[in-house]
Amino acid sequence: MIVAALRNFVRRPLAPLPDWVRVAWTRWGSAAVITIWTLMVVIATVQRGVLSQEHTTWPIFRQSYSHLLAGVDLYRYYPSEQGTGAADLFKYSPPWALLHGAFSPLPFALGLLLWNLLNATVLFAAVRALLPKPQATLALLFMSPWLLHAVQSSSSNALVAGLVVMAYLNIERRNLWGAAFGIAAGTLIKIFPVAAVSFALFRPGKLRFALALTVMFVALIALPLAVVTPDSLLFQYANWQRMVTLDENDLVFGRSVLELIRTLSGTEMPNWPAQLVGSALLLVPPLLRRDRWNDAEYRMRFLCSLLVFAVIFNHQAEHQSYIIAATGVALWFVTAERRELWRVAILAGCLIGYEAVPYTIAWVAMMVELLAAAPAMGWNLRATPARPRPGYAP
Repeated sequence: MIVAALRNFVRRPLAPLPDWVRVAWTRWGSAAVITIWTLMVVIATVQRGVLSQEHTTWPIFRQSYSHLLAGVDLYRYYPSEQGTGAADLFKYSPPWALLHGAFSPLPFALGLLLWNLLNATVLFAAVRALLPKPQATLALLFMSPWLLHAVQSSSSNALVAGLVVMAYLNIERRNLWGAAFGIAAGTLIKIFPVAAVSFALFRPGKLRFALALTVMFVALIALPLAVVTPDSLLFQYANWQRMVTLDENDLVFGRSVLELIRTLSGTEMPNWPAQLVGSALLLVPPLLRRDRWNDAEYRMRFLCSLLVFAVIFNHQAEHQSYIIAATGVALWFVTAERRELWRVAILAGCLIGYEAVPYTIAWVAMMVELLAAAPAMGWNLRATPARPRPGYAP
């Protein structure tokens, strides 16, 4: 009897609970998660913006706008303008520096609070728009520890995760311009969101999407011309290109599969071979199972796989980067029809284990399911429109 109850709990976590608990979760779970996320944002802001300002990430972001206006190299060390922590560099595109013009004039702590709120809000809204409320609430709860890591580091990773999910959601809703904005904006923050282009590869309307994406990239790339000269902007892009090349050749930094392979093999293997293999593997399931690509559930699984892939094969992955992969694992878990013990074990490992190992196991499980295209997840995607637009129907 006890074993049967445990098995039932593993497969349907809310089923064995009393009715009043399940009703309370349905009614108040979302409010509880909003409260938890808001508290984490406030606590992280007080920690990094009030009690101590030695953490360098937010000062680097904050000063990037003034450096862009002054026409000085965005990608140099400016230790006198940072906190007392380890010196670091600005590594994002010039449009990203322009974005911080909305935060730079504000007091340090207030700007940081609004920045952290932006990151958390975009990700929260993306997940809530994608999933029915009970599943979304559960997914957001599982993601909470990793959101705390992300906002404690003042990082952009929650924002990037939200943009990727929003790009997927907009492709599902046939909003090509919205999807193009999400992918272009995410790519100009961190290069790897360009992989979200794969959401549209096996869908109708590819040429129109390619046009929308090209226009959006050009518009965002040129956006800093509103405050700088063409020569100054070209100077910054040349410096950014050098920064990207420098990062690509970094064989020391990163909490990813690449670092794990080098550690286990004792070699100095460059990043690109494993990244090339990983990219090819990512596309194998949709290429071999194109017959399933019209299935919204199958596309949802591919989203989960891509979110995890984007981190475990990122040579610059950090602890706070794993909010992106955690989003993929949480979506994968809560949308499964059967929550077997092995799924629970993978989820638990991703919550508490060394990041690269459990998240790689999770990615392999997702890839196997994509190739097998089974079992069905058993719920309807909110993203799938009832009446597709003419000319873009699946």
